[in-house]
Amino acid sequence: MKLSELLKVAVSPIPSETYIKNSARLVYGLFIIGGLLYYPTNGYGTVIALALALIVLVGQKMLLTQANKDFADMYQAQSLFEKTQNYDYLRFIMARSEQMLKDNKVLSDKAKNEIHKLQAFSQGELEKMSE
Repeated sequence: MKLSELLKVAVSPIPSETYIKNSARLVYGLFIIGGLLYYPTNGYGTVIALALALIVLVGQKMLLTQANKDFADMYQAQSLFEKTQNYDYLRFIMARSEQMLKDNKVLSDKAKNEIHKLQAFSQGELEKMSE
């Protein structure tokens, strides 16, 4: 088996089911760097590489938790607008989605598509209100 086949299996591009891009390639690379640095650095380089991998994983978990919370808030605002016709909920969706696109540079394609759908819904309803 060739090395390229092993790498393809280990980091295969599976469609993202979450709102954040997968950091498996970065973590996998840090593991390899840690292995390469073990003998030249007497293990200290490995500890640093593994600590960086842990930081990446914790950071991804934090970003995913925040994105899930933001999407839940926006979908709740959408359902509340449909019940109450209060246009403040639409303004909240627009503001929150713009902030997410601006702040979070690792949003997956799924997240960006959902944001654009929520923005289109909000923009359409806000235009109906102004008519």
